[in-house]
Amino acid sequence: MSDITTLQFQRENKPNIEDILPCYVDDDVLKNTLDFVVCLRENKIKPVWALHNAWKGTYKGKVIYYIRLPLYKGHFHSPKHSSDMDWMRSWVMTPYLHNIKMYEDQIMAVGLQDFVWDNLHYCVPCPHRLCRVDKTILGKELKGLCNGDLYGGTTIWIVNPDETESTGIKRLLELEKKARTN
Repeated sequence: MSDITTLQFQRENKPNIEDILPCYVDDDVLKNTLDFVVCLRENKIKPVWALHNAWKGTYKGKVIYYIRLPLYKGHFHSPKHSSDMDWMRSWVMTPYLHNIKMYEDQIMAVGLQDFVWDNLHYCVPCPHRLCRVDKTILGKELKGLCNGDLYGGTTIWIVNPDETESTGIKRLLELEKKARTN
């Protein structure tokens, strides 16, 4: 049997994320992640295999999020990790908030601004290039953010989201979907 975590297997089979998740996360993290994936499917933004250990959801023809499983340690920096190898037992959710300026007031009104600020992805040396930018997000000036071309400059990476963080992600995705409809 082939190793389902390899690029070759995934490229040939385009697996569902539910099939690969148990190779990386377990226990409560796995349960929370599977529940979250069910919610994404119910909201018609299901994860579809895109790249090695990466699934994307689209809405109105554009990517609205990526879910990634371990490949590069730099993608999984998190104070939640108690050891240097914890990143290998992680997953990360990256909502693509291309229209965040349209719903900044709503984010502030429901108190999600700290959640956004606390999960912004700062540029670290990566194999592709350095893409550091300084920008203002939700009224706060921030320096050294990752500006990855696909992210619209608002790169949020939530590592192993718990139930509260999953609720915040769902709210952000709802706001982004609504902004894309207008």
